[in-house]
Amino acid sequence: MAHVHAIDAETERWSMLLPAISADHRVFGKPRGNGKRAGPDQRLGFACHRRAIPRALDEPLSIVGFEPVTTRPEATHHITAFGCDAGAESLPETFFGATCAVWAFAVNKENAGPGGKKAPCRVMIYAYDKGASGFRTPEGTAVKVGKGTGITHVVYQVHYLVPMEEAVPINPWADSSGIVFEIARGEAHRSRPKSLGVMAAMHTRMQLPTGEAKLPFSYTVGPFRDRLAPDFEAGAGEVTLVAAHLHGHHMLKRYETGLIRGGKQEPFGVIPAYRGYGPDQSFHPLPLGVDNAGASVTMGPDDVMYITCTFDTSDAGGDWVDYGVAHGAEMCGQILYYHPFASKAEAGGDGGAGRLVRPEPTSGEDRDNDLYNVFFNQTDILTEGVEQDMVEGAAHALAGASQFIVN
Repeated sequence: MAHVHAIDAETERWSMLLPAISADHRVFGKPRGNGKRAGPDQRLGFACHRRAIPRALDEPLSIVGFEPVTTRPEATHHITAFGCDAGAESLPETFFGATCAVWAFAVNKENAGPGGKKAPCRVMIYAYDKGASGFRTPEGTAVKVGKGTGITHVVYQVHYLVPMEEAVPINPWADSSGIVFEIARGEAHRSRPKSLGVMAAMHTRMQLPTGEAKLPFSYTVGPFRDRLAPDFEAGAGEVTLVAAHLHGHHMLKRYETGLIRGGKQEPFGVIPAYRGYGPDQSFHPLPLGVDNAGASVTMGPDDVMYITCTFDTSDAGGDWVDYGVAHGAEMCGQILYYHPFASKAEAGGDGGAGRLVRPEPTSGEDRDNDLYNVFFNQTDILTEGVEQDMVEGAAHALAGASQFIVN
């Protein structure tokens, strides 16, 4: 279900919502051996939806606002939106199962060389997590889509996690969750010349020992000289970080991120008393929770980003808390908006509108999809209380999804 409502002559609200799907065995069912799905017999599920962005084939556009819509807020864990080319038309309009759960639309085919098949969705453009507010881009900035950008479509994934107090099988409901985008064109588009991109980082092999009241977990990603090369070139050697969504679940008690320069950690985002689901899941202007409030946060091609999450696993059951998307799992990751983001389409491509061209992830990088702007598992920083073999021996707890999912 998609509706467009004019705000003024050059700005529209585009409601991209699920078409009142039944949240039934297609969402919550477990796979049977015969390829069919049984259920709904679990609390975790996924639904995906794709649409063409209105006017995107004909003119350049600016997304200036993202407003999440949830039919059942208590059961909707996240909504992650991806910018895609016209190749997304090959996907069903609404789809379920593994293709949705593991972001198959963001994975290149094995033969994706010259003339091979590239994934239609190569960038994340927005994510909602349970309890977060919507996001408006700062003045002068926007997520650029439409003609010339290689982004003409949106695919989003809704991750459902029904509360533990609800019995299984889940009682299906009609769900119309999704996102309302505020889109500018014409002079309203041109008045926001700074193109926003997303950088997402996650450690998908995190494993935490239980019984610890104050347990730090740290890792680094970067430097970004190669993957963000077009952006550093457009920004005269640096990019500016403008907003951050710092993410974990109910066991996360403190979050800190920053840059390592000259061997010194320089924090730019700190939530000292993290409260789990709710307002802390929102995008916050940067810098956050540090002394240099009001100063711009810039990053160069040789800077390394660090992330430190402090958990309380005192009340967790078993021996370990795993990374994952189900009840009892945890996360330590973030999504940042920055500018400039060089969004440029190659000539031709699916639908004649071209594909977004960016430096490809290399075969040596630890990743499980082909998104241009997601960074995984690069380096562990050993901290007190975290064993050296924590990551090497970690068992993945993805509960039906085998890749990084911002939830």
